[in-house]
Amino acid sequence: MKLFYLAVFAIFLAGCASVQVETTRNTARSIYIQGLLYEVDGDLDNALLQYTRSLEKNPQNSFIYGKIGKILLREKKYAEAEKIFLKAISIDKEEPGNYLNLGLTYYYTKSYEKAISYIEKGLKIKEFPSYRMILCDLYASIGKYEKAFESYAILIKEYPSNFLLYYNAGLLLVKLNREKEAEQYFLNAIKFQPVFFKSYLELGSLYEKQNRIEDAIQYYGRAMEISPEDPSGYERMIELYIKQGNWKEAENLLTKAIKKNLQSSMINQILGSISFENKKYFDAEIYYKRALMIKEEPSLWFNLGIIYDRMGNKKEMEKCMRRVIELDKNHHLALNYLGYSFLLEDKNIDEALKMIQKAVKLDPDNGAYLDSLGWAYYKKGNYKMAEKFLNMAKEKETDPEIFEHLGYLYYKKNDNIRAIYWWARAQEISPKKEISQMIEKAKLSIHKK
Repeated sequence: MKLFYLAVFAIFLAGCASVQVETTRNTARSIYIQGLLYEVDGDLDNALLQYTRSLEKNPQNSFIYGKIGKILLREKKYAEAEKIFLKAISIDKEEPGNYLNLGLTYYYTKSYEKAISYIEKGLKIKEFPSYRMILCDLYASIGKYEKAFESYAILIKEYPSNFLLYYNAGLLLVKLNREKEAEQYFLNAIKFQPVFFKSYLELGSLYEKQNRIEDAIQYYGRAMEISPEDPSGYERMIELYIKQGNWKEAENLLTKAIKKNLQSSMINQILGSISFENKKYFDAEIYYKRALMIKEEPSLWFNLGIIYDRMGNKKEMEKCMRRVIELDKNHHLALNYLGYSFLLEDKNIDEALKMIQKAVKLDPDNGAYLDSLGWAYYKKGNYKMAEKFLNMAKEKETDPEIFEHLGYLYYKKNDNIRAIYWWARAQEISPKKEISQMIEKAKLSIHKK
């Protein structure tokens, strides 16, 4: 997980040690130099061969082990590199480079705790800012924000005018809920680099959380001035205006964003939502498709699927919902939506049942899902299970559709009095001609008896 902006790999295997090859045998030194020349020329295979030969002459040279380890690391042979660095450390426990590069090996294999352990050991022997940055990233990756901040404090002491260090430290302080300190760090970042617009965005967010709305607007606006082609400032300002109910200003900014043709998924989502609310489904479709071209997210596919459903395009709706489930197999909204859609069309009933069962498992207290499951069992002819889940659903929600389903269930079971009762309950909330007709049919059945 990359949280920060400094290039932590600028030193990638450039080497930490300035140790010279120490050997009592000129042949070992000569072979090493040949290997070094190959490495400089980019011929890593021959470099590795010569370094290995040099070790045969002088097997206790930890520096050569380190050189071999770094080549293996560059070639992404992590298991071999690990063994070599461990061997180098066993020979010389005071050489920091082997600890640091072993930590880097674990970093690449995502063994973060081990990576932290060895980089910490190397930095205790000798400080290397580039590896300190890696350590910051590692701490942040596993949620140790306090430790990450402490490492940034060390770097800031060494480089007191580096604006990115202040910015990254500010992000950590926000995560630690130390907002007052974070504010000062972002202000320092601006002091040393006034045109880094992300500092203004983060300050705006801080002020927004503190309900300092005018200050938030000021800093978001400054971010937009500095980087007018980046959508971030527009996004945050629009969100702020919407939260404040200032629809006029939100609309003005949306208009400006459209004119600039900003590539923003969020802005297109907002425009799509507005179009959807105004029942302009074709416009909504365009905006959501644009949003998906910028960034594919399950929620976007889900909303686009609903748009197609409102347009009566069941085929495209199904495609969208299946894509949601493909991206997120536990997206219970899509599972229930698609499953219930199948039930309404009397198709894919077995698949619908499985989908809805999974949705209920993921959200067992959701009345709508319980209703869907009850209706799926009804469609399967399993009236006992249908009654169980429909009754559970009505305990969770007062929904006329649940009452309608109970009416149909009891009508199917020839319990017409109960059927009429539940249909009447549904009619009180949302009258339908179809249900009125069913009530009359149930009454006739009672009279015939």
